[in-house]
Amino acid sequence: MASPMLYVVLFAAVSSSLFPIISPSPTETAAAPYAPSPSPIAHSSPELVQFICNLTSVYEFCMEALGSDPRTASAPDIRSIAKIGLDLAMTNATNVRNYIGCMLNRKDLKPAALKSALERCGSWYKSVFYSFRSALVEVGEDDAMTENYDAQVAGDYIHGCEWELSSRGVSDPAISAKGQVMMHFVRIGDTVTDLLWPS
Repeated sequence: MASPMLYVVLFAAVSSSLFPIISPSPTETAAAPYAPSPSPIAHSSPELVQFICNLTSVYEFCMEALGSDPRTASAPDIRSIAKIGLDLAMTNATNVRNYIGCMLNRKDLKPAALKSALERCGSWYKSVFYSFRSALVEVGEDDAMTENYDAQVAGDYIHGCEWELSSRGVSDPAISAKGQVMMHFVRIGDTVTDLLWPS
């Protein structure tokens, strides 16, 4: 009769052949990084941009605007895309303010009501710029509620400029067109900062 020790040795040999020991890879043993939105963040940048833009009401504009920035191709997560989108919004708000400044410098600007409206629009777009800038700073500080609010409230300031024009019975098609573009950036900013809220 075989000894108990022999049975133990035989069992170990059979077990190792039928059920080989599989060592976990270093990546499996390491702690998984924290990701607030696992599915989109795991995607490549093109997929991430498409994911974000699909949630806006201005998909084509969103894809074109974010795609025009060289930083987007290597953006690793939603927070990075948010910074790019808000930075683009600030740049465009500055462009609108520069246009208004050029209009106000024209000696042949008439009627007086248009000049008055554009002066007020300059103030409104200053607020638009600072609203987007505040949102950008807050993205870096991980303050989701405030950054989302600031991105949204920029839209109120854009509408403020339109009100200045209409309430005086004047119009500037270029300002209105630029205002529509700025509202697209508001929608992008609202969407991308909303995605940064803790799930």
